[in-house]
Amino acid sequence: MKTLLQARLVNNPLGDPGLFVEFRYEKRALLIDLGDIHRLPPARLLRVTDVFVTHTHMDHFIGFDRLLRVVFGQGKTIRLYGPVNFIENVKGKLAGFTWNLVDRYEESVNLEVTEVHPDRLLKATFRAIDRFQPSNQHELSFDGKTLLDEETIKVETAILEHRVPCLGYAMIEKPRINIDKEKLDVLNLHPGPWLSKFKQMIQENEPGEAETLEVMICDEQGRRSEHRSVEELKRELVVITEGQKIAYITDTVYNEENSERIVNLVRGADRFFCESPFLAEETERARDRCHLTSEQAGLLARRAAVRNLHVFHFSSRHTHQTKQLIQEALSAYRPKSNGGPTSVG
Repeated sequence: MKTLLQARLVNNPLGDPGLFVEFRYEKRALLIDLGDIHRLPPARLLRVTDVFVTHTHMDHFIGFDRLLRVVFGQGKTIRLYGPVNFIENVKGKLAGFTWNLVDRYEESVNLEVTEVHPDRLLKATFRAIDRFQPSNQHELSFDGKTLLDEETIKVETAILEHRVPCLGYAMIEKPRINIDKEKLDVLNLHPGPWLSKFKQMIQENEPGEAETLEVMICDEQGRRSEHRSVEELKRELVVITEGQKIAYITDTVYNEENSERIVNLVRGADRFFCESPFLAEETERARDRCHLTSEQAGLLARRAAVRNLHVFHFSSRHTHQTKQLIQEALSAYRPKSNGGPTSVG
């Protein structure tokens, strides 16, 4: 079964960080980080509904202007998420332009901005029709983890240390409920609105043994409705496909507290995108700049038992040592003494 989310880095590992995550069956996409995004054509940027920013250093946020330029005038609402002071950062970006005529446009753009604190979420809306003055500012409770929880996906976060708060992200596809169409024919069940109701019942709660559902039967006696056990229908018809987990970590220091937060966030990820700016021998340099080495990226991936590791955000000083960075991450991630996970790239 094909996965719902398709993720790829916006740039090569030496370019600005960014992950473009596209929905396979929808014209929708998510972005993690807003570095240089000129490689993404307007048609793809117009699919973006949510942007998750780790922090607002230039190489992670300079693409804000590009995204705004593309979506402006399209009548879209974009949700943006970021760390402490993120609302002020967005406000400052918008204040750099003159908006004296923007209220003349019927269709423009709305930005719904969420700022992540350890114990709460701060929210503000910036509407073009209001000349991007902040409105609807309010505070929500926060469980310290879940930012987005929809029917098909959930997005979780962790607050990490980069001398400023820096967010890590994990995107989790929820299990998909599929109906075995061959079994429908075998059981003489005719598709109809009852199938949607059936799937909703399975998604919302585990059906009790006595719970029934009116279904449509179609056999040699004709078409008719009957009540069938939901639990029995589930056993006969439902195929549940586990979704994938995509995790993204960049710009953070390797220490005990941070490592624990990273491992808890990315544990079991099918694809783990992790920064690796420095060589293993540059541990002190990496610590001073609050970044990871290639070896540390591999160690975190192994501790978290991820299935695939993708290292990126290489320092420009290592332009000609990219193979070494990858190999060092691989050696720590998949020791020769065991089979280990599957790949580094």
